[in-house]
Amino acid sequence: MTQAEQESLAKAKTMQDAVAKTQTVARKESSAMRFLRRWGTIIVLVMAAVGFSIASPYFATVSNLNNILFSMIVSALVSLGLTWVVISGSFDLSIGLTVTTSSILVAFLIPILGPWAAITVALVAACLIGAVNGILVTYGRLSGIVVTLGVMFVLSGINIFITGGYQVPVGYDETAFLYLGQGKLGIIGVPVLILLAVFLVALIAATRTRIGHYIAAVGDNPMAAFYSGINVYRWVILAFILSALMSGIAGVIVTSISSSAQPVGGEGYLLEAFAAVFLGATVLGKGKPHLLGTLVGVFFLYMVDSGMNMVGFPFAARHIFQGLVLIIAVGANALLNREEVHLKFI
Repeated sequence: MTQAEQESLAKAKTMQDAVAKTQTVARKESSAMRFLRRWGTIIVLVMAAVGFSIASPYFATVSNLNNILFSMIVSALVSLGLTWVVISGSFDLSIGLTVTTSSILVAFLIPILGPWAAITVALVAACLIGAVNGILVTYGRLSGIVVTLGVMFVLSGINIFITGGYQVPVGYDETAFLYLGQGKLGIIGVPVLILLAVFLVALIAATRTRIGHYIAAVGDNPMAAFYSGINVYRWVILAFILSALMSGIAGVIVTSISSSAQPVGGEGYLLEAFAAVFLGATVLGKGKPHLLGTLVGVFFLYMVDSGMNMVGFPFAARHIFQGLVLIIAVGANALLNREEVHLKFI
């Protein structure tokens, strides 16, 4: 046997030992721990809901549930979009400004093109922002954090320049457009139904098509995906486009809800989105970001925010809570993936 063959056998034996050790650790995990890994986040959510229901008689009402769902729409769309990028192994800090840019574009173009053409142009522009981010990260070989941070500042400057720092109103005669954000079907707001439709389409794409499988494969191990014949760059770029598209939809909804577009304010969705994505990764013990978990994460954040508001917590406490949730959620993800070697430091 040659030296190369001996080295190959030694490596294979080492790998087998590592796998066996991991399996042994998994077997030693108690049933209680497995239960907590899978249902722990849901249990905390239910316990928080019960606690707020006891503290305030107005919390556990249909009216408050509608308010929570309505208030979380924009953040949920942005967070679902960010989930695609995080799954692919990168970050997108420009999502909030993409919301603002799309909002301004649709408000500017409605008097010129009409509502539906204006919406189309705004969403195409959002997709272009995502494509630029993706191309710079892949073919440009730049850090996703640095690129999207730079794009965030560029979009902020453009938004303030074209608006002059003033809001852009939408005429009250644009009833069809305003219905998207202010209309109701029964007791359910139209924006809630739009969110549900977008989520279901995204969930099908993530779980039933090669879009979700390939993006997840790229995020898990880009080298393995590349040697498996997957065009890594293409799917990373698509993840950025999907993220920007959902932020664009959120921007359209924002304009319709408020009957105007604001030149600033989109940055506020960034922290919520990251907190929701990493919190959602702990839902059902996945340990990896997934769309259903993200939606549950957004609902958890807004449910607690509503409860804290009813109980009388100061506004600053809510920001502290969001920051702590982000830190705890990332820590929980590390525990869920403790068998993996930690090699990502940026």
